[in-house]
Amino acid sequence: MSPIAAILCLLHLCPAATSTSEPALVPVGAMWRYRLNQIGTPPPPPEWIQPDFDDSEWAEGRAGFGTNLGDEVTVLAGTNMVSACFRTRFNLDDPSTLRWLLLRIDFHSGYVAWINGREVARRGPLTDPPAWDETVPFRPRPATEEVDLSPFRDVLRAGTNILAVQIHGYLRPAPALAFNAELRAHFSRGPYIQQVGRHSAHILWRTIVPTTARVEYGIRPDPDQTLETTQLTRQHHVILSNLPPATEIYYRIRIRNEDGEAVSPTASFRTAPETGPVRFAVLGDSGSGTLPQLQVASCLATAQVDLVLHTGDLLYPALTHALADLRLMSVYETLMRRVPWYPTPGNHDLYGPDLLQPYFDTFALPTNSATGTSHFYSFDFGHVHFVSLFIPTLAPFRNQQPYQIGPDSPQLQWLADDLARTDRPWRIVFFHSPIVHSGGHRYDDYNYNGIQDRLELQAWLLPILTRHGVQAVFSGHDHSYERLAPIRGLHAFVSGGGGYMLYGLTERDPLSQVFQARFHHLECEVNAETLLVRARDRFGIVFDTVTIPRVSPPTLFWLPGPSAPLRLAWNSAPGENYQIQAAPTPTGPWQSLQTIRADDYETAWPVPLNSPEQAGFYRLLWMR
Repeated sequence: MSPIAAILCLLHLCPAATSTSEPALVPVGAMWRYRLNQIGTPPPPPEWIQPDFDDSEWAEGRAGFGTNLGDEVTVLAGTNMVSACFRTRFNLDDPSTLRWLLLRIDFHSGYVAWINGREVARRGPLTDPPAWDETVPFRPRPATEEVDLSPFRDVLRAGTNILAVQIHGYLRPAPALAFNAELRAHFSRGPYIQQVGRHSAHILWRTIVPTTARVEYGIRPDPDQTLETTQLTRQHHVILSNLPPATEIYYRIRIRNEDGEAVSPTASFRTAPETGPVRFAVLGDSGSGTLPQLQVASCLATAQVDLVLHTGDLLYPALTHALADLRLMSVYETLMRRVPWYPTPGNHDLYGPDLLQPYFDTFALPTNSATGTSHFYSFDFGHVHFVSLFIPTLAPFRNQQPYQIGPDSPQLQWLADDLARTDRPWRIVFFHSPIVHSGGHRYDDYNYNGIQDRLELQAWLLPILTRHGVQAVFSGHDHSYERLAPIRGLHAFVSGGGGYMLYGLTERDPLSQVFQARFHHLECEVNAETLLVRARDRFGIVFDTVTIPRVSPPTLFWLPGPSAPLRLAWNSAPGENYQIQAAPTPTGPWQSLQTIRADDYETAWPVPLNSPEQAGFYRLLWMR
């Protein structure tokens, strides 16, 4: 070390050794040992909070815990409970390099927490040490808090550490107990990526304390480019630009303040290609941190995809700042580091007191030209033009009137203009409330006008979607999986089984081809001429597969008209020639009737009223 550098270190201007560790020391859904403390039974042994206590005889379960409240992974089954004890282990190679520590906890109704036997946080209990059967003031659920435990770094040790938590009820016996938590180092959220384009990408993260940052990135695992931020803040958002297309980009985040420096693990993402195949996943109605949500998330984390579409209702009961991490961002953390998410708002995403503010604070999404916001938006990735619409339901949400859909709405006009401008061969649209479905929301009338919402959406959307050649729409809202028969080349899917409660069949729609009340996500592959959709359940089993052509076979349908009520229609490619053929039987012989050059994405040919008798069957030949 040079003399000048040595002087700077003596003046505390040189940070100590840099810490690189996985942010989640105790992740969401970790395994815990636990003991239920009941009236009339012996209290827990005093040494239960110590690292060397033998808890092998205790029950074991996955967080979160609750007394059958409906939003837990592990149910605490018992009677006359007054409190409960929880213990879990985490490992550290060199605790001296750990700079900042955060406990994020959701509890009902009070708690005390220890690390390696030393108390680090409490809410509710007043006695010292806290009595195991002490009642606390009532605190309603959810009761999520973030506690900065950085002052207690000195209690950490190399090797195995113990986090212990005692949950207290507000009555004796307790009507309800609940507990969920995660322990994090340095980063309270992320890092995670958003809006990955051909030449740019957004990286977001949050820190436990205000820091500056340096993003190190490049095409090699040891990145050689940097981007500095100089403002001390907890919420960070940077944009990487001038990136090469279709290239693996490596990145890590180095955060610092006067107390020290830490760096995230190196992660990577792949920039979008100029054009070409795309792999994406779809899920919706994700859940409240229950076991099915964790199982779907675990299965989804192994999917080899370029991006994720979320069909709305990101978490339950509402998307709020307090719940966004324990029930969303921390659940999908490893996937979000390498794969951008593109959500669309669901009704539960607007049920919080701040409406969509937590949604916009969490995701950095494209904006639209009609309102200048991200309520609805579009983007290109490879062969595909993706469009997200703002259809949480047709309910008149407070302060959302300028963005809601309707026959003369700015959103509907923007949709038509946006689809007319794109040059991508594939067009895929996603939104929350489905246009065709058979599940629990089939008869919804959220705007109370006496017309079922799905029928209004069909009237507003189908003419635009079919005219502009949209091949697939994905929706949620119904907590199930459903595949519908194509409507003039438009294939509709419902994917609302991301982890919350499931809905059964209400009334089978005539277009319904597959309906299953099953937790799942979809894995989709777009190539030049086909879209392959696989439905995969929470155990990894593929239970439905379908291949969608870019240009669908022709269908006969009736349209009002004085001279030709019967028309042959197909989803066409503009500029391409199609030969219409007719035959008396399905197997021929086939006779050419007419060759048509398509000038739009949907072509309709009027079947002549004096069509020859032998023209009982029709087919289309794409002249390529």
